[in-house]
Amino acid sequence: MGADALEIPKTPATKAVAHAVEELGFGLYQLLPLFLTGGIFLAEGAEMLIMGSITSLLHRHWGLDPVVRGGMVSIVFIGFSAGNFVSGQIGDRFGRRASILLSYFMIAFFGFATACSGGPALMLCLRFFVGAGCGIGFPAAYSLMPEVAPSHWRSSLSTLMIGFMPLGELIGALVVLFVDPELDNSARGCSSSYYPSMALQEPEICAWRTLCEMSAIPAFFFLILACRFLDESPQFLASSGRYDECEQVLRRMAALNGGRLDVERLRSAFGATQGESPESPSRSYSFLSAVHLLWEHYCSIAAFMCLAHVAKDFSVFGLSYMLPQYFAFLKGLVAGVELLVVATLALPGVALTYLCSRVQGVSLVYLLSGSGALGSLFALGMLQGVPVSLAAPAAYLVKIFAMSFFVFTVAYTAAAFPTHVRQTAVGFCTAAGRMGSISAPLVFELSKSLTGSFDFFIGSLIFLLTLVAICAPLALPKWGAFDLEAETLKPRDEPKEYGSVQKSCA
Repeated sequence: MGADALEIPKTPATKAVAHAVEELGFGLYQLLPLFLTGGIFLAEGAEMLIMGSITSLLHRHWGLDPVVRGGMVSIVFIGFSAGNFVSGQIGDRFGRRASILLSYFMIAFFGFATACSGGPALMLCLRFFVGAGCGIGFPAAYSLMPEVAPSHWRSSLSTLMIGFMPLGELIGALVVLFVDPELDNSARGCSSSYYPSMALQEPEICAWRTLCEMSAIPAFFFLILACRFLDESPQFLASSGRYDECEQVLRRMAALNGGRLDVERLRSAFGATQGESPESPSRSYSFLSAVHLLWEHYCSIAAFMCLAHVAKDFSVFGLSYMLPQYFAFLKGLVAGVELLVVATLALPGVALTYLCSRVQGVSLVYLLSGSGALGSLFALGMLQGVPVSLAAPAAYLVKIFAMSFFVFTVAYTAAAFPTHVRQTAVGFCTAAGRMGSISAPLVFELSKSLTGSFDFFIGSLIFLLTLVAICAPLALPKWGAFDLEAETLKPRDEPKEYGSVQKSCA
């Protein structure tokens, strides 16, 4: 199958669905997928923070060497990358909903199973699959939200969705405070016979098992809700010829938003497309053809967004790893309180990004570039020799703008590719970004051990953010954050708007 088989025709059906979503506007319906996709970010935030605490406990319990300790954190990001890579093949073939449900199941099941680990090898294996579950869910969530929201709300909803991640970190910190605030209850009761859910029934024994089980609870909760209440993307349903299901989803959207769906116009558009008999994506999707399509028409954009994702992951996850050690005054606090303080640093960034996303008519390219530039500028204040009175506020501001940069990068990526290969493209870019999260702790530790300061790590962060900030306006099309998708509203050969994204590398 050639790449042409994957190019979505601008059918009356896909156009009608896009117009229907716009006309029905924003309302209660959009809050439902926001909550049910945000749960992936919440579960990931809680898992990552708690895993760092578990590693500290297991160091004393199992006598782990530094390589294994670091591996328990890195293996999750490696799993992330693997999950990102396969996510597009699941989501563009079977739908966004299938990817999200699988993600919740893997995070919940393998996260809970880590409490059964009897040694480092099994723990590393299980943590890999937890990371893979998160990796499968992220591109699906990034793809679903723009497909169910009116154009002027897409960036804002993406911001709120990613805002669940620091919320998950806060929940994780509270769990640590409840179970073992000093992180010193490493082996008490761990030698007794273990059975699933024992730690939940007796949380005072074997803190690391209790933390493993508690970290999986949010994913179980969201899995149950998503199975019942999460709809498939109407854009995906229309592009795959599942018109009855698409109409049902739009009817629910109209009912919850208090709008009126023009059913006759919708059915007329579906009828006009019926003769084309689109194949089910499960039969027509080809991973190699999707890659070929991206290479022919979106190569330069995808390549630059891979770089942007490396910068976003290096900055956000690297700062999460670094800041507890950078803020020397936190050392005197209880470990659980320290985690709580660091987890709150991202929340102002989410709030700032939301406010920026509500500004009408501003291209995401400029928001992405501006947040990266400000993050790199304030990072200069973190270098050695800067007075503490200036360095601490600078670190707070870098964390805020790094989170803004994270959100705008994700929002642009989700909007830059057509529906039928969107999740594949987002998965590629997100998988590439994991190189940033995997390398950040290593660069930080090398910086500290070789130079005795944090300057090499901070310099690397400044370089990446500055590079993306300068090149983004030159490399990326500047269609607005709130334009309708051209794949449903514009012919492919029209310039400027969405079609200008299609740049061949051939």
